[in-house]
Amino acid sequence: MRSISNYSLAVIATPRGFVNVQKKHIWQSTMFRRNRFSDFANHGGKLTAKTKSVEKTAHERYCSMMPESKRVFDRAANVLPGGVESNFRALEPFPFYATYADGSKLYDVDGHELIDYLLSQGAIMLGHRRREIIDAVHAQIEKGANTAIPTELCVKVANKIGSFVPSMQMVRFCNSGTEATMHALRLARGFTGKDKIAKPEGGYHGVHDYGLWSLWAPNEYMGDERRPNATPFSRGIPKAVGKTVVIFPFNDVEATYDILKKESKDLAAVITEPIMGNVGCLLPKDSYLKELRKICNELDVLLIFDEVITGLRMGRGGAQGLFKVRPDLTTMGKVLGGGFQLAAFGGSKRVMDELITQRKEWPTTTFHGGTYNAHPVSLAASLATMKILQDDRVYSGIERNSKALFGGLQDLCDDNHVRALVSRCRSMGHLYFDAEEITTARKANNTNWEKLGKWCMECLLQGVMFGHPKGEKMFLSAAHTKSDVEKSLEVADAGLKAIR
Repeated sequence: MRSISNYSLAVIATPRGFVNVQKKHIWQSTMFRRNRFSDFANHGGKLTAKTKSVEKTAHERYCSMMPESKRVFDRAANVLPGGVESNFRALEPFPFYATYADGSKLYDVDGHELIDYLLSQGAIMLGHRRREIIDAVHAQIEKGANTAIPTELCVKVANKIGSFVPSMQMVRFCNSGTEATMHALRLARGFTGKDKIAKPEGGYHGVHDYGLWSLWAPNEYMGDERRPNATPFSRGIPKAVGKTVVIFPFNDVEATYDILKKESKDLAAVITEPIMGNVGCLLPKDSYLKELRKICNELDVLLIFDEVITGLRMGRGGAQGLFKVRPDLTTMGKVLGGGFQLAAFGGSKRVMDELITQRKEWPTTTFHGGTYNAHPVSLAASLATMKILQDDRVYSGIERNSKALFGGLQDLCDDNHVRALVSRCRSMGHLYFDAEEITTARKANNTNWEKLGKWCMECLLQGVMFGHPKGEKMFLSAAHTKSDVEKSLEVADAGLKAIR
């Protein structure tokens, strides 16, 4: 396999989605952080001479190494907006297209091999093409794909989840993290009879209308850091929805309490990631999560932990097990499906029974449904995954390599006199450039994402994909080896030297 050699433009490619540089308000139509692309944003959308030079080099290198991806893109652009299936996957001048993945490696249509730390946005915990998962899936397919009729397999998976995550006494399944958070929020509103929900600034909870608020926007829209505004992150979201969304600053106990107390009369639930992944890897400060639990108890508000990313990745009990905080509801996804489409939400019987409670007034029930819910093929992959994760050696092996990788990255930054902070928890981590301490989403968003994108691309040139090539958080799997880590650190060192 050839070593990959491409470099996509950080000044145009967004961290999350496709940017049309002709649009006046590009932040409204895509996941875009201004300071990741300061040359573009600070010059009224015009590229500086310095950026033009970088752009020319990038286009030449990228296009020369990715001819087959360009041919695929030319066809894809005729039938897929931006030539991709999701805004998250777009790149300029065009994306590269994967053909297959195996273990810790990803391969594209041009034959390049990459050490993969994106891992399907964190969904792959055991490595690509794990044999036990493939065998379980094949066996289930032989029995049929989907019937939309209950299965015993669903009961087995639900029991296994409950044994790993005690707060999830009862479970319902769905197909994505977006669906899981959407249903959990609806359940909370139905259970409490209240309309408002609260989420942290910078928190990502899926692409439904109640989740796409205050991920990022220009400063004049975001408001005061301790009293942030509810700012939509996409066009097409009714303004009326914003009146039901309350934004609070993660890690600021005093401000969080004041905001939630003011809204508590109408507040059904607080939803948050225990570790905020949308802004890299923002860890809870001190006892913030425990204080948040106390606040929700005092105000009679449900606490929802969005563990779509952290569930099973931080350990069998997820981040709530790690930090010893028990939420009222939990959402899971990604690792839960073992690479297949599966998500879940669950909690106490008292709350979950709201889904089947028949009330006298109309509407009588808080509804949850879906043709592909608890898809047997995905359940087979999930059960196989969780059986493997019962072995403590799996987690200890990943943790050993995670310490080596992220610790090594921090050492390399220090040795190269690059001001940067590596934040990590278990097998998830992020590299913040031009930063020494990150405690809030606002601080995380104000780090140098443009430099991160350039570093990621330099590393991509040499066969290592540190998260998304546009600059994102990283994940490790059980398939990553000591050799992978050693090579990755060599490439990381070269990348740091290249961007100094």
